[in-house]
Amino acid sequence: MKSILATLEESGSFAVFLDLIQAAGMEELLSTGGPYTLFVPDDDALGVVPRSELNAIREDADRLAGVLNYHIVPGVHSMIDLLGIRTLRSLLGEDLAVEIAAEGVLVNNVPVVECDAWCTNGICHAVYTLLLPPVARPVTV
Repeated sequence: MKSILATLEESGSFAVFLDLIQAAGMEELLSTGGPYTLFVPDDDALGVVPRSELNAIREDADRLAGVLNYHIVPGVHSMIDLLGIRTLRSLLGEDLAVEIAAEGVLVNNVPVVECDAWCTNGICHAVYTLLLPPVARPVTV
């Protein structure tokens, strides 16, 4: 078994997400930190995100860290665990909604397409697209 980072690198299917991890300087977190549950979009899933949007995320350090931390949940939550969970708190501090639907397990209405890649410091689940944290809304007085 390898770390989350090494598992993603070895897979060859997560180059775009790994590029974002590298741009944010989060390699150590996913190598030695944890345990974590990572909901990770593969290259095909990120291929549908407009390049301009990915570049905008990459170029804004705070937004990049927020987006990546939104994909990471403290603790190890296997697919069996997810069947009994309704919300998970991400490292960003925002909740991810988990639900069971006809198409399987959904995280924020995004299907989990592959599950339970066990790692030395957690577990990975591939999701159908990039999970974006809720946008802070201005408070009106």
